[in-house]
Amino acid sequence: MGGVAAGMSAASRARRASATAKITVLERGPVAAYGACGLPLWLAGEVGGIEALLAHPAEFFRDQRGLEVLTGHEALELEPGRHRVRVRTPGGERWLHYDRLVLATGATGRWQPPAPPRNLFAANTWQQALGLDAALRNAAEPIRRLAVVGAGYIGLEVAQALARRGIEVTLVDAHATPLHGFDDELAALLPPMIEAAGIAYHPGTRVLGLEGPAGGWARALATSAGTIACDAIVNCGGLRPETGLAAAAGVALGGWGGIAVDERQQTNLAGIFAAGDCAETRHLVTGAAVWIPLGTAANKQGRVAGQNAAGGSSGGRPARFPGVLGTLAVPLFGAEWGRTGLTLAQGRAAGFDAAAQEVTAGTRAGYMEREKETAAVTAKIVYDRGSGRLLGCHLLGAPGTVTGRLDAAAVALTARLELEQIESLDFAYAPAMAPLYEPLAIAAHVARRSA
Repeated sequence: MGGVAAGMSAASRARRASATAKITVLERGPVAAYGACGLPLWLAGEVGGIEALLAHPAEFFRDQRGLEVLTGHEALELEPGRHRVRVRTPGGERWLHYDRLVLATGATGRWQPPAPPRNLFAANTWQQALGLDAALRNAAEPIRRLAVVGAGYIGLEVAQALARRGIEVTLVDAHATPLHGFDDELAALLPPMIEAAGIAYHPGTRVLGLEGPAGGWARALATSAGTIACDAIVNCGGLRPETGLAAAAGVALGGWGGIAVDERQQTNLAGIFAAGDCAETRHLVTGAAVWIPLGTAANKQGRVAGQNAAGGSSGGRPARFPGVLGTLAVPLFGAEWGRTGLTLAQGRAAGFDAAAQEVTAGTRAGYMEREKETAAVTAKIVYDRGSGRLLGCHLLGAPGTVTGRLDAAAVALTARLELEQIESLDFAYAPAMAPLYEPLAIAAHVARRSA
């Protein structure tokens, strides 16, 4: 159930584990196997056509992988006791039977007005992005002023994309700083960049409602800071796991509201697995259950669920998904932002004696004069004072300076490295490409010296 990241990964891996199983994918949207993370880039005009986001055409999965991918098929009810799913199809409703089931139903918007107006949009799915783009191109009802609700990374990407299209954008967010979940001090550097891009930013502002006829055309957004006039609204106000069908069928949910699974992506019901944005997982630093919806984890979880659902094994053992760090990189307003592991507040809340160290350092040799203005990166590491163990890393820098360092930090977190080990890592050095002293190593050194 679900034909995007986790669902298609599960189906493809299940086929590799079993050459004879009949594998069916149910996808309620018009297409399957597309890169949802690229939708804001398409809206910004950075992708030639939305079809470029398709991993493969539908016939590829049928002809090359032997998968039956049923688009336009929405699951309505799950009956685990009878091993069947009630499905709405283009030709009417019917029941489909299964031996094993993978739930990959994703996530949905947290804010759902009871009577959505015609000009309320979102940008999380293929259909939503197409609907928003079509509305922006509609000359009969032109959209000149647009309110974006939510300044998480998706909301920021969408606001940036729409501003680049010449639309007057207002960004409304309930949190005091954008990029909620990122380091607050680094995220506090974003508002001037947002406003420099011509976007009106309203932090700490709650949405109270929409002004206009129910189901009609909203003309304003009612907020705790007053009324914001607009021609349309884009809902990027956070996500929640889409688990209604699973919960109604007796599938257990975790503390975050996602489906509770073990390392095999197995739910509490035999023969039913779950993966992707609908499922919880384990945090690799704290060991606690978390819900962090990201495409990279969804694909990996899907592979594990598919292999186990098909009865395959890896080295004679079931496939297992160890957990996540919440590693995320996003390009915003001419800079790159990245995070992995815990923030300082999260580290303390998890019971660590957490401290943080921030450094700004060059990413080229100092004598490379031409690069000085664009090659600096700010690295903020979070660590445990007692053990010296790395707990998290947050980065802000020019394009090309963040993702490699973020990946190195993710490896260090997974390996549970301590500051002394990070300081001694054999990082690359090349004057035009990398500095003699890597910023991550400098941060570890300064943290150890000040401890």
